Amino acid sequence: MRLTGLTQSFETRELTAEADDAVTARELVVEQVPDGFELLRVHNAMPRGGRVIGTAVIREAAVTELEASGPDYAAARDALRAAVPGGHRLLSIVVADD
Repeated sequence: MRLTGLTQSFETRELTAEADDAVTARELVVEQVPDGFELLRVHNAMPRGGRVIGTAVIREAAVTELEASGPDYAAARDALRAAVPGGHRLLSIVVADD
């Protein structure tokens, strides 16, 4: 049996920006998001001093397809899970047509 699976990185990075208001802080953070990454969340804080600090969490958006096979579903599934690289998670498993 042959299975395919989609994986995606679960590792995240933070970006920060400082501005006079929350809207501008968010806009400045969004401008920093590199191509190929997705914005997961933005948190605005206003510590003493009156400036707003926006902190964003981003993650690579790319999804990678993997294949694995085995004599039955359980063996193929276990082989597919074992093939998932470190720092990635398995998003889906699909039985491939043979």
